[in-house]
Amino acid sequence: MKLIKVKDGLLEVENFFLTSSFSDFAGESSVTRDISTGKLKLISNNKIERKFKYDEFVMELEKENFNSIDEDDYSIIYLGNDHYTFGIKDKKQDEQHKFWKIIKQDNYIQAYISDDGINYTNIGGMNFTDIITKQGFEKYNKDEFILDNYKIYSNPYVTIQNFPENVVCELYDLNNNLLKSRTFDDDLECKVFLDGNIQGYFIFKDSNGNQIYRSDLLNLIYGDVYVFSQYELEIIYNGSVVTSTIPTTLKDLQESITIKNVDSIDYKELKLGIETISDDLIQLSLDGVTYLNTISLDLLQGQSKDVFIKITKNPNNYNFCVRDFQLVING
Repeated sequence: MKLIKVKDGLLEVENFFLTSSFSDFAGESSVTRDISTGKLKLISNNKIERKFKYDEFVMELEKENFNSIDEDDYSIIYLGNDHYTFGIKDKKQDEQHKFWKIIKQDNYIQAYISDDGINYTNIGGMNFTDIITKQGFEKYNKDEFILDNYKIYSNPYVTIQNFPENVVCELYDLNNNLLKSRTFDDDLECKVFLDGNIQGYFIFKDSNGNQIYRSDLLNLIYGDVYVFSQYELEIIYNGSVVTSTIPTTLKDLQESITIKNVDSIDYKELKLGIETISDDLIQLSLDGVTYLNTISLDLLQGQSKDVFIKITKNPNNYNFCVRDFQLVING
């Protein structure tokens, strides 16, 4: 038995403002960026703005505070469309915050601020049913607006699947403090709200309070999905084992991975398939020639087999982000 990570919560693998063309967001603004440090600087007193396509998300960023703020100075993150905007604004010297977070889920927006990126304060929310089409930053100050980090995740939860209904899931931090307790529903799933990305572990208990399983220490990230699997398998890509704490990114549209049985028993007729929310066609093959939506294989104890993955990009999908899919294994 094993708790394995099957989906990474990031909606964008890289920082959009570091990897996209300046024409995608800079407009007439004076902007510089340094890939080695991960910093983007808005120098001029105006804005940078990108097209935004996500209906639900967690946006978390780290910035640098201004040295001083005069009466009319400010910095702001905003989202919206041609009719409405909302966001977070710093406009007083002693009320600046290095970390901003915005969550949109079920047509509701919530905004948070933090000084350490761990402890967040909710500063308000609103119902927002309109489609969001843009997101940007704007500033007015003699200092540069410096963006240190920028991430977008699918939702504010860690989702765990495949435990029986009424099993209790407890989340603990590094210091063994109990943070959250949730119960699995009749879909064999529970969602644990994260106040921030943390290191922690889970303990699962039956209805009588008896421990069923304790996970390893995990890097818990917004939007991640874990599955409790009866199979002891290793997934190997580019010579490294893909683990629950180290996700991987396929480097090309046609790749191969290795699946190894590390259990003490043989597995017969394992069925492998793909789940994805993208419009791309992702198929599997055992010979690198014939690709199918699902394949079947046997794995003896200690045996390894190569599985080929081919991704056919949808013509309307211009982002080369070959990551957002799950490899599903069933008996």
